[in-house]
Amino acid sequence: MISLMVALPLLFAFFLSLISTFKLDKKFAKPLFIAGSLIPWLFLLISLKSSPFYEIVGGWSREGGIEIGLNDYNLYFLLAELIVFSAAALYSLKYFTNNTGKVYALLLLMHAGLIGSFISKDFFNYYIYMEIASVSAFALVGISEEKHAKTAAFKYLIFSLLASYLFIFAIGIIYLKTGYLNAELIKENLIITKEIDIALVIAFISLILKAGIFPLYFWLPDAHAKAPNPISALLSGIVVKSPIYGMLLIHETFSVNANLMMLLRIIAFASVFFGIVLMILQRNVKRLLAYSTVSQMGYILLSLSINSTLGVIYYSFAHSLFKSGLFLSAGALIDSQKSKNLKKLTYRGEPLLMVSILGLSLAIGGISPFVGSYAKNIILKGLTDYWVYLFYIANVGTLTSFIKMNYYLAKPKEVKAKSRSLYKALSFIMMLLTLTFGIYFGAEIKLISDVLSIGIALILFVILKRFNVFEIELKPKFERSMKGIAEEINFYAGMFGIVFLIFLLLSFF
Repeated sequence: MISLMVALPLLFAFFLSLISTFKLDKKFAKPLFIAGSLIPWLFLLISLKSSPFYEIVGGWSREGGIEIGLNDYNLYFLLAELIVFSAAALYSLKYFTNNTGKVYALLLLMHAGLIGSFISKDFFNYYIYMEIASVSAFALVGISEEKHAKTAAFKYLIFSLLASYLFIFAIGIIYLKTGYLNAELIKENLIITKEIDIALVIAFISLILKAGIFPLYFWLPDAHAKAPNPISALLSGIVVKSPIYGMLLIHETFSVNANLMMLLRIIAFASVFFGIVLMILQRNVKRLLAYSTVSQMGYILLSLSINSTLGVIYYSFAHSLFKSGLFLSAGALIDSQKSKNLKKLTYRGEPLLMVSILGLSLAIGGISPFVGSYAKNIILKGLTDYWVYLFYIANVGTLTSFIKMNYYLAKPKEVKAKSRSLYKALSFIMMLLTLTFGIYFGAEIKLISDVLSIGIALILFVILKRFNVFEIELKPKFERSMKGIAEEINFYAGMFGIVFLIFLLLSFF
């Protein structure tokens, strides 16, 4: 039954391709797209009655078949995917006006790929579905009419393919040494060897690149900022969670080298702080949110590095809600005010958007009782010594960044048009969901801690503003030409090679 969550969006994507070929988009595209987007909800609700469960597609043996399932590990990944995709799909109905059949088909391919990756219990099937989602993502970034969007899509393509080749290579090593691709069979028959350890390092590096985690973040800011608004929400909200699920699958299957886990912890904090610094320096609201994703993915990797499976699951879920909500909210402002510049955007006169953005900003800052507070508290319980202080400092930095964003959005500016009611409603719903799930999970009210964190963040904001830090202008490192693109890709490919070697060396010495 759960396999239909993947099969039906694929089927509807095929139908959309057909109607696009016969120029029937206007009549059939939207109904088919909404059906393909929402029907997986039905099969998830049916499957919940018998969860947890596993099934082999086609009735084959576990050794030769494709195993899928629903359990405590992937339930919230699936729920996040369905919530975020549903919101983005409804947003897309008004957003896309040209070639809708083709665009909707690509969106449903992404939908199917993400669901497939989250229900997979073997590494090769997971890889296939992750690639379906990735290929759709490249194309959806490239269809944007934004200047340099195709360059951003090309960079995304090149580095994602590099990650894919490495990941399938790592899977090949694991298969050669164990004889299995099924995660449970590998776990039951596993004997750790040097080759397996090397394969795990390669797999983690490739998934870190796919997830856009520092220092392998270089494709993410442009792709997420240049993509159409609903696609940005999908990319930051849920597409980057597919490699995270792969890391979790590896972590739960193998005994990961202690040196590698410590290296992942260092990388995680580096990504958190790097993203915060770059957020503070951004004037483009979508780039600010994109660098926020670089930072927030660090929190998820941190959870993994301290063996907090619950931290990975709940923070991935929380981030999916508030980050997609923030991108949809920013998109509503951008669509009506025709600018991405924070100094030209405002939510004054848009009370629903103002409440939504403020609430989502509190959620991402870990303020109770929003879901971000609950998830961050899980991570905090797994930290000791000076790591705890780094975590608190990072949280203040995140709040400071979003205080900056709200400071500019709260300023009155001349606005000629209001945001669409649908966009505002979707943003508000996403904010309510972050609050509702926080209360449902039992997030503790930490009034003193929250007030203290916000107070310190406000002081830091005032200091940074006083010294004109927000006026610092970041200039592109490379020219926006064919030569510049080639130089940029070569530079970052070289950086990737260096990081790759460092990972291999430090994981074993």
